[in-house]
Amino acid sequence: MPKVNDRRSIVRIFWSSPNTQPPEGSETLPDGRTLWACTVLDRAYEREIVAEHAPRVKPGCGWCHGWSAYYPPVTRWSPERKANTRRRRLRARLERQVPLLADMEEADELSRRPSYFSASGIEATDRERDARDRC
Repeated sequence: MPKVNDRRSIVRIFWSSPNTQPPEGSETLPDGRTLWACTVLDRAYEREIVAEHAPRVKPGCGWCHGWSAYYPPVTRWSPERKANTRRRRLRARLERQVPLLADMEEADELSRRPSYFSASGIEATDRERDARDRC
């Protein structure tokens, strides 16, 4: 999910007819259908950028103006960071709930679910989840 204040977008001019090819001599990008593309960092200036830099095309000639949101790639915590955070939060929770028995309860929980609190177990779980999500 993108950040709320992420205002980036991609504007482009592309050949919109799926059944025909762009005219011969059109200098397109490597995909063969895009005439011009620009990543706009702030949508407040989007119209100005298009008006100033986009090539002029006549409506109905096959070229189309397009807009799409830019979603940055999802960043995930490393398994080591997840494991450390889980152990730290477990310790804090136990210190709040049972301060006198926190050491014993922590050792019991770590021995009961070692894969949940270890980086290797988290990495295996993440791999399984990613494989399941790809299907």
